[in-house]
Amino acid sequence: MKKIFFPIIAAAAIFTGCNREVIEQTGTGSLAVDLTCKSNLHEVVTRATDDEIINDLVIDIQRPYDNWTKTYDPFSSIRGKVVELGSGDYILTASSASKEHAAFDQPIYSGSKDFKILTGQVTTVDVICAITNVKVTVNLSDNFVQELSGYTVTVSNGKGNLSWNKNAGEDDFKPVAIEGQTYYTGNEAGWFTAAPLSITIDGHRAIDNTSASATMIIEDVKAADHHVLNIDAKVTGTLGGINITINHDVNEIDQNIVIPGFDEEYVPGDEPSDGSGDDTGEEGGNDDNTGNEPVDPTPSTAPYLVWEANPSFAPMNIDDDLNADLVVNAPKKVKTFEVIVDSEALSPTVAALCSYADSYESGPAVMDMIGDATLLENLAGMGLGLPLGDEILGKETVPFYLTSLIGLINIYGPEPGAQHKFTLKVTDEEGGILEQLVVFVSI
Repeated sequence: MKKIFFPIIAAAAIFTGCNREVIEQTGTGSLAVDLTCKSNLHEVVTRATDDEIINDLVIDIQRPYDNWTKTYDPFSSIRGKVVELGSGDYILTASSASKEHAAFDQPIYSGSKDFKILTGQVTTVDVICAITNVKVTVNLSDNFVQELSGYTVTVSNGKGNLSWNKNAGEDDFKPVAIEGQTYYTGNEAGWFTAAPLSITIDGHRAIDNTSASATMIIEDVKAADHHVLNIDAKVTGTLGGINITINHDVNEIDQNIVIPGFDEEYVPGDEPSDGSGDDTGEEGGNDDNTGNEPVDPTPSTAPYLVWEANPSFAPMNIDDDLNADLVVNAPKKVKTFEVIVDSEALSPTVAALCSYADSYESGPAVMDMIGDATLLENLAGMGLGLPLGDEILGKETVPFYLTSLIGLINIYGPEPGAQHKFTLKVTDEEGGILEQLVVFVSI
């Protein structure tokens, strides 16, 4: 990511200082304002030229000792002019006007510097503005595009989200060659304020139109990172993994991250060979079987989670708008139901409610919502509205409203930005499995 170097041109030496001191002087000094740009660091592709970026910046001048402020928006309105200021200590901040939490084609630049104004003198200030948000590029492999007839890739930072689509009415991807391979790249890069990113992929297999989805979370996100998501699919329609390349200002880090894939369901004519030479998919090797029989489009009956307030399962802030009302659907009826709570603030409290409280020391706490009689008795007396025991066992639909439980977290005064992870693990009577992570963030 490039940094933009903004010298504010004037005729005198630079005056700076970390320890601000109020200069008891009368009279004024001058700040001659002009910005130039050096972009010889790592490139960032934007549609705007450096000059356009500079002209659109917002300039804020603040005098801390009396909270006096002056704003020039945009910078072009005072470009080449001299600003008269009273003597004293100031802070100059240059920043992008647009600061959406998630937007296409929106790098956010910001930088600031302390300076002094002395009576009768002209002051020069050097400000370096760097990118403060995170860039995300989405690349789909040729296998992925061939195996899925329609798909949406959604990225969220918990405060906003962006989607790239390939459906009947739109196609946000174009073919490009990357290291000799054909990929389909999102037409625009997404930009997000720095926070953990969640990625959700929803699609339909071309071979039988069954639905498939996968999610993952990128925990380590820093300003000026560039996350390149290279998404692949095996020929069965199983999502193989996401390769994330993070480009920093100085060094480059490659990470291979494998996420839970699409359910692998063989269709007639596509079953694996048993080595006998009979690959017809029918017992007895019926010679009349061509492998072109109608495909059963029935989707998987494994348990699945619905979160109407947050369908992308992005990390959700713990605030007045918190809605953690979840619904577990299990067409083949719930057999086991556990919630793993990984939260420095809440895990010890949850463990104290369980049958293993005496042996608990630290780490995640496991809530067995059906089989732990001690937990069920304690939760019943807390009035949190959670379903317990027979309200879950053998049910096809379980409203699992976590809002009240999550609300307890603030009692313990967690640090802003602290993450609280809840993993729902559900099995049904036919061995189907749901394992879904939901994340809540203290603010």
